[in-house]
Amino acid sequence: MKRLRAMGIMAVLVGLILAANAPCVHAEEQLDLNRATLEEIRALPISEEVAETIWRHREYVSYYGSVYELRTLPGVTIEDFQRIKPLVEITSVVIEDEELQRINEIYYRIRQWESEEGGGEALVDHWIDLAKDPVNVNTASYNEIANLQSVSPPDAAAIFKHMRRNRVERRSQLRNIPGLTYWGYYNVRNFVRYDDPVDDVRFRGSYQFRVHNMPAIFDAEELLKEDRNFADGGYDSWWDRLELGSADPIYQHKFRGRWGQDINAGVLAHKGFGDDEFTAFKFHTTIKGKSLGPVAIDKIVLGNYALAFGQGLVMQNTDYFKPRNSGYGWDKRYMGILGDISPTQEYQLNGVATEMTLGNVKSVLFYSDDWKDAVLNPDGTINQYIIMSPRITNDDLAAAGMRDMKDVVHEQTMGANVKYGFAPGSWVGVSAYESRYNKYWKSGYDPNGTMDVAWIVPEDNEDKLVAADGEYFSSYTSRGKFRRVYGAEFQYVLDNVAFAGEYAALDKDGDLFELEEDARAFVVNAYASYSNLSFLALYRDYDLDFDNPYSRGFSEYKRYKGTILEDQYYLSDPIYGLLYVNSVAPQAERGLYVNSRYRFSDRLTPSIEYDVWERKSDGADYSRLVLKLRFQPIYNIVMNLRQKWQGRLGENWMTAQQYEQVETRFRLEYRLSKYDEVEFLLSRSWIEWPPRPRLSGNPEADGEYPDIGSAAVPSYALGAAVTHNFSDWLKVTGSVLYYDGFIWLFEDGTFTIIDDHAFRYWISISDRISDHLSLRFRWTNNHAFPLSYVDAREYGENPPGDPEPNGWYVRDDNAGFRVQLDYSW
Repeated sequence: MKRLRAMGIMAVLVGLILAANAPCVHAEEQLDLNRATLEEIRALPISEEVAETIWRHREYVSYYGSVYELRTLPGVTIEDFQRIKPLVEITSVVIEDEELQRINEIYYRIRQWESEEGGGEALVDHWIDLAKDPVNVNTASYNEIANLQSVSPPDAAAIFKHMRRNRVERRSQLRNIPGLTYWGYYNVRNFVRYDDPVDDVRFRGSYQFRVHNMPAIFDAEELLKEDRNFADGGYDSWWDRLELGSADPIYQHKFRGRWGQDINAGVLAHKGFGDDEFTAFKFHTTIKGKSLGPVAIDKIVLGNYALAFGQGLVMQNTDYFKPRNSGYGWDKRYMGILGDISPTQEYQLNGVATEMTLGNVKSVLFYSDDWKDAVLNPDGTINQYIIMSPRITNDDLAAAGMRDMKDVVHEQTMGANVKYGFAPGSWVGVSAYESRYNKYWKSGYDPNGTMDVAWIVPEDNEDKLVAADGEYFSSYTSRGKFRRVYGAEFQYVLDNVAFAGEYAALDKDGDLFELEEDARAFVVNAYASYSNLSFLALYRDYDLDFDNPYSRGFSEYKRYKGTILEDQYYLSDPIYGLLYVNSVAPQAERGLYVNSRYRFSDRLTPSIEYDVWERKSDGADYSRLVLKLRFQPIYNIVMNLRQKWQGRLGENWMTAQQYEQVETRFRLEYRLSKYDEVEFLLSRSWIEWPPRPRLSGNPEADGEYPDIGSAAVPSYALGAAVTHNFSDWLKVTGSVLYYDGFIWLFEDGTFTIIDDHAFRYWISISDRISDHLSLRFRWTNNHAFPLSYVDAREYGENPPGDPEPNGWYVRDDNAGFRVQLDYSW
């Protein structure tokens, strides 16, 4: 009954929205051509070609001063003009504040960027500043163009080459640059201007406040609820110890300021999940556009900064893992340094960094001094860096009988990247860094080559170790209190094709000139971009012992996937499972990845994504194939079909386990006027595997075969979402989803993973209250259904001495909220 009631309510809402938003224009409601969307102009009684001509003139040439200007447009007949003249009007566009005008023009994109969370925040902050105060495309460097959102190296090179011989004064000229694809133009247009800005040194900035308690279904929650004293018959979890069931919401304050285009600064205060106080304080001051004789000081950053080179093998500092991070398209990797006030904490760099240019040579120099969280060995040496969520205090760790982890390693890092450019978008370069520590590093092996892991894996569970655990035991062991990583990179652009690669090595023997024992990593790729076709081929090969904590190269899985760290119930304490859960470095893989997209027409665009790779620790072979089809039979209907096959082959004798996953997803978008939209989702997936010895015990000699655990798990989901723009500034989105099993999805731009049998519904309100103030609110509720086929005796028992019912197993509603306030001036 509840399901029928919820689906009935959604059907009524969809009907009301459809009825209220039919794209029509009435004579008594004249359409302002200086502000109308393309969809609204298409609704006029004219052909689609004429509608696009009217819209393009307004977008690329100038605003209309009179309705009679329509008669001068190519393709507009006198009959067209007479039909639409009584239906349209022209109102003047007054430019009082150029920056405010730009915000008004692309507010729909800024609204999306400002909701970004995680490791990309530093880059998003940069894009927002550029959208408000763009660079002059006629004087911009190659790097400034290439670092714009989703701009490919061939497109950046095409623009830079054209600028060396020509001048662009308007958007239409930008669009017609030889070699520039439409996708490249589309991504560049909002970040560039065509003349130098007016000398404006006013102080401009923004303040953001964010608070939320969104209950995420994530591995860390299961880990924190794991019983620490299961063998003793008691119950003791970190969830209880830290009282996370009643933890305060997550708070974040962010302030950013700009003085002209040369100086900007930022401050962040962040209080994470379960933290008793604000545990992250970050700041930066960035100065740009200075010179020292013949040396151009492109940028100096004091404080916290984000840094990336090449393919991310030597250096890219973030606390967030992103699979298949190729550096192209939506996986853009900013090259160089940026002031950083993102929530990244463990791998933050704090000190000073600078970018300099001398002729064709571009260099980055950096120094950082920071304290890191880490797991220590019993002898006080460093075992691994760890991202704790929450950041457990050393007092709480000591009360649980554990060693300190918070701020126990003092890291001082210095390094450089030097590139020589021999053509636009083409260069060769070298990079290196050295970190100095207050302690030695030692992996799970002692100097004699035997395992010393009893403190993290109890002796009675050592039989659970498998070949894949070699990735953990191959971690870094230092010859001194330092770590050195060095590498070389290249990029070459030929017309619409770019070739790039990076080689990196970890110095393991303490001798920079002895390379035999060094661990290596290698990535090379080729990327082609045309107006209707894009193609990417990428090959990577990482040694098992390439343990660089700042490596963020391309990989399908993060480091320690498949090791015993993934099964926290086998560890001496579940908290050590965070070494895998919050791991951000790539797994040691060797494989080939291919991605291609071809647009046959405006209606039909298929794409393919294929990856085949080997896990280095045990030789396990994997494959992943994703086919996508975007079909748009008419303008306001878009159908998206996604089919995925992924699995691990069972041919390797070291890893007999295998699995196969098939996922089908269909999404229908019905676009209405004023950017309103109705969306439907249908998803089905299936994963199956043979019995897993680690979970059920190894086969015995008498022929017994482990058959405990699930053989297959299906997942289903059916949902709908409605978006209605009450005005250009007020947007409301609501969604309801019925699902059974594991599913991933985007909720109002936020990536979410859930695994349950439940109804999930949410509503999001985005309101730009004034030119300078905006408010966002989202409320989510997850209504779980009762479990079936469960032995109640295992789920209703109380811990000894606890008279209350065990609430962990009660299926109930789980609600959360998110509030964000943005103010700019």
